[in-house]
Amino acid sequence: MLAALSRLVGSECDVVGTVADGAAALRAAHRLTPDVVILDIFMPVMDGFTAGRQLKIELPQTRMIYVTGDPDEGSREDARRIGASALIAKASVGTRLLEEIRNAMANNTQGNESLSSLPATEDDVL
Repeated sequence: MLAALSRLVGSECDVVGTVADGAAALRAAHRLTPDVVILDIFMPVMDGFTAGRQLKIELPQTRMIYVTGDPDEGSREDARRIGASALIAKASVGTRLLEEIRNAMANNTQGNESLSSLPATEDDVL
């Protein structure tokens, strides 16, 4: 999944790094200071939500997009509270990820205030 996401994102964006766990994501974010970080909710060592909370404290300007195999209302709400720009079902990543990266980059706020107004279905982003 990591290689596929990197290829997809690399078609339009500069991919400055890839990591396989949440703790490594935090270390890499500090070193690379990316505009957008894509996190899986379920990662080894440190889950994506824990990493995201820490990332928002330490690098609040960094935008986050979560991907997950099974988005449910609980994970959508957690992503909203953290200040993520989007949560995308892995089944929809191919069609939605680049669009959500563009949306996150266009949004200059800490979190996307429009997230709570979007529908919460499996194929929709936050």
